[in-house]
Amino acid sequence: MRKTLIFAIVTFLLLTGCATEAPPLPTSTPTSIPPTTTSTQTATFTSTYTPTVTVTASITPTATDTPTVTLTPTETDTPTPIDTPTPSITPTEEPATITADGNVNCRYGPDPVYLYAWLLSDGDTAQLDGRNYAGTWLWVLPHDTDWHCWVAASFVTASVDIMTVPTVYPPIYVNPSVPAISGVKASRSGSSVTISWNPAPPSVDLGYLIEARICSGTYLMDVVYSTTNTSYTLNDKTGCSGDSYGQVRVFNKLGYGPPYKIAWP
Repeated sequence: MRKTLIFAIVTFLLLTGCATEAPPLPTSTPTSIPPTTTSTQTATFTSTYTPTVTVTASITPTATDTPTVTLTPTETDTPTPIDTPTPSITPTEEPATITADGNVNCRYGPDPVYLYAWLLSDGDTAQLDGRNYAGTWLWVLPHDTDWHCWVAASFVTASVDIMTVPTVYPPIYVNPSVPAISGVKASRSGSSVTISWNPAPPSVDLGYLIEARICSGTYLMDVVYSTTNTSYTLNDKTGCSGDSYGQVRVFNKLGYGPPYKIAWP
């Protein structure tokens, strides 16, 4: 009951205060406010590079004493020197040579019927490499050419005994431009042997060369013949221990053609 009374009193007082008229508000006079200037600042940032220094530690090696190794020599036997014989020097044999006694014709073969091949002037030298069986012709290599030819032994001076030089039978150089002979035949009548062949095509200095080994009656001998005919007869006796044989070929200004072996009768 008491609480109800107190609440009623408070309510009454609140209502009485609200009914009082509020005093009038004072009138204010507007005042002019001067404009305000605003300053704006822009901050500038500067980047500064600061170098970095790296310090590397250096290690200085410490010297170490190296031990010294002392070698003790070992006693060895000293061999007794043996006398070594001095080898004997075999002297190199100089090749045999010839010297031309005047102007000498050097030919394809060991006979004057062979074509001229080279000229040795007076005093010219040549290497002596062979001879014919009789030693009347020498097979030489002139100093100014690279092929051999034949000189008469009576027209040169040799540095050695001619008969100590080996006997040689080298073939004649063949020129492919010279034609081969054809149609070769041989017939015998007693001791006469006739050889015939077909004529070669016309050419300058055309001829035919016959090389044969014939029986003289007691021994065999080498002969050579030259002719411009298309046949040749030679004397070949019987009674020798060996066989006779021969060959024929064409020659002209260019040299010799290939040989044709004769079917000896």
